[in-house]
This record gives sequence, C-alpha cells and structure tokens, in this order.
Amino acid sequence: MGRGSGATKTANPTGRRGFFQALASVGTGTAAGLAGLKLLEPGEVEAAEIPPVRADSGGSVIRMQQELEQTLANNRTPSWLMVVDTRKCIGCDACSVACKAENPTGPGANFRRVIKKELPIGPRPWAIYKPVNCLQCDDAPCAKAVPQGMVTKRADGIVEFDSTRLRGAFAQAAAKACPLKQMHIDDGKTYTQSTPKQQDYEGRTFVENGVVRTRKGVDNLLADSARKCTFCSHLLEVGVLPACVTTCVGGAMYFGDGNNSSSLVNEITQGRRVFKGHQNLGLKPRVIYFEESMPDAPHVVCAACHS
Repeated sequence: MGRGSGATKTANPTGRRGFFQALASVGTGTAAGLAGLKLLEPGEVEAAEIPPVRADSGGSVIRMQQELEQTLANNRTPSWLMVVDTRKCIGCDACSVACKAENPTGPGANFRRVIKKELPIGPRPWAIYKPVNCLQCDDAPCAKAVPQGMVTKRADGIVEFDSTRLRGAFAQAAAKACPLKQMHIDDGKTYTQSTPKQQDYEGRTFVENGVVRTRKGVDNLLADSARKCTFCSHLLEVGVLPACVTTCVGGAMYFGDGNNSSSLVNEITQGRRVFKGHQNLGLKPRVIYFEESMPDAPHVVCAACHS
C-alpha cells in the first residue's frame, strides 16, 4: 500500500504497536495533515495477516509474456485483467513515462499516473503510492452517458472509444461520467508548439483503438475527442504486454488472461484481500488492487488512496 521515504530507517522494536505509539506522540501539525485519513484500529492491525512482499527478478514478466503468446497461439478470446500490488510501487513513474512514450498525449494529459499520499507520522515520513488508469469497467458509466456505439466493450474486456463520434459535448459527457476521472479530452496541443519547429516525435504515427493516428497539426483527428488507457491493445494483438507492465521497476503490476485458470493473474490473487471500493460503485473493474499495507508501514484504510 505504500513505502517509506526520506530519512534513514531506524530500529522499531515494538513493530506495529510502535506505529500507534508514534501516532500518539505527534503534534497538532501532523494531526492536521492526517485530517480525513482513516486509520485502522490497533486491534484490527494486530489481527491483519500481511503476506510478505515477493521480490521479483523479472521472472513474472517472462511468465506473463509466455502466457500472452500462448493465448494468441491457441486463438482463444481472453479476458484481460490487471492486478496491482501497491506495496511494491516505489513511485518512480516509470509506468507513466512508458505509457506516454507508447500512447502520445499532449501537455498535462496521460493515460495513467501515480498517486502519492504523504503520511507525516512519527520520526520517519511515509508515502503511499498507487498507479491508476482506466479500470476497463464491465459496466462502464462512460458508455451509459453517450449514445450507443460511441463506447463499446470488446470481447476481451477492453473498453474502446469510437474517436470519430466520441467528440465535443459527447466526449465531455463521457469524461464527466467517469467517477475516477481516468479519461481526458485531447486539446490538440503539443510540447513544442511554441518553438520554431515542432519536433518530429510529436507528430509520429501510433495505433489507438485499432486505428493509425497522429497528433501532428491538421492531421490530428483525435483533437476534441475523449481518450484513455486501452491496456495497450495494439501491443496485445501482436503479442506484447502493456508498456506499463513491462517497465514497472518494482514489479507492482500483473497482467494476463482471467479465462486461463493457471495464469499468473489468477494465481497471484488466490487468498488475497482485494479492494472492494470500485465494485461497490458498481463499476465491475478489470483492474484489481490488493488491500494489504507495506510491512511496518502506518496502517491506513486502503480507501485512502482511492479518494
């Protein structure tokens, strides 16, 4: 759920109880910084079983890649799922950078980002990191907000936009309907538009929702349309994992076919506590978050990152 930052780690002989002792000793300034952040009760923390954080030398990515290739070779329709272990996210934003490189967007826009929640508790500062992107909801609110066909649900679970129709007021309506604010309207702007010459990388071609696109000048047909994460569907179709998954430094993201009972995404979720907040909103998400905190971290209700 998070990871420490800042000062050098000090000994903590009292383990989890030490957190509550530290909390009792903080000043009013720190308490104000925690306003609205619900903490678990001591009894709840002591009773919680927190699985160890598994180190990964890259074997998971190799296995997920092999499973993807097997799915394509068997010519079966997958049910794509993403699983996130936020305890392993170090807040490096490598996934955001990889996404930006794979799916060109303008200034201030991205298909994914990493949320940071700072917890100024006790002698050691803590921060919680959570990578977020479109949940590919099976009951997508954005689809209900616009005429039928502008937002469709693929057989593999990916929510796809018709960029030729999901534009203007319709795009605004779809974006407003997303409770997690995980889509944006392309404003057509580029990073180098105010320079003497727009750089070539800003106008390169790429594939989005099955169509070759560019963000170059008058050829940018995505301007004024709604855009969001596609699970890098253009990569999946040629046997490559999503860019964010393969570049995650901490190995915090898992991706695979939910229809494959032996897949890593099914194996890794067995017996684990998962965040239910998105399901409670009726979204039926395909991005699953574990509801387990970092060992020895301040024990904050998982919903803190999802607010």
